[in-house]
Amino acid sequence: MSNIKQMGNTILAIIVLGACDFLATTLFQDVMHTPLFLDTIFMMTALFMLGPVPAFLEYLVFIGLTCIKLKTLYGKTDMVYLYSFSALTIIIVTWLFVRKKEKLSQDVNHTFLYILCAAVLAGFACSVVSGLISCYTYPLNVKDWAFDRIIFAFSDEQAGLLSSAILGRIPVIVPDRVIATFAGFGIFKLYTHIACSFRGRHAVGGQEGSDLPEPEKS
Repeated sequence: MSNIKQMGNTILAIIVLGACDFLATTLFQDVMHTPLFLDTIFMMTALFMLGPVPAFLEYLVFIGLTCIKLKTLYGKTDMVYLYSFSALTIIIVTWLFVRKKEKLSQDVNHTFLYILCAAVLAGFACSVVSGLISCYTYPLNVKDWAFDRIIFAFSDEQAGLLSSAILGRIPVIVPDRVIATFAGFGIFKLYTHIACSFRGRHAVGGQEGSDLPEPEKS
């Protein structure tokens, strides 16, 4: 029963975090018109909190909501679901760095540099994968969003479509990865603090367990 309850809590967390990423992109892209994606902040939270598989499932929840939104507003999805491969690339590269939680329990400077390296490398890897996808979906994803005006500023007539698609994404995706990774880590640390305090109060009160999902353990 305890395992079933924990699984239910994990599924609920995946759905809630996916919805939070959807709301975040609505705020940052549609309302504030920021030149960054900022669509994986809570995916990174799920990665730090629960591990790579739940993080990818969280992104599938987000991309599902995004497809529903695009279909409702524009009558088509422009195959944005293909960018799930970009999210998977981010998860794999980042997880190679952060899978050993003791690396994130060092002093502030070491932890900062460790997460920064993971974010930058994930940004470059994601730029390559997203560029490949863009060559397949081009010009479906040429929109008037703020980040598109940077991405498609490179002329494919001079450098070629693939090179332009990759190079144009680097100034967008690398800063996006740094912000989203640190934001996700910060939310994870806040969650851990709240969860520990919650369990501590239950222990003092003579109760065992809690409804909060356990952070992923290495």
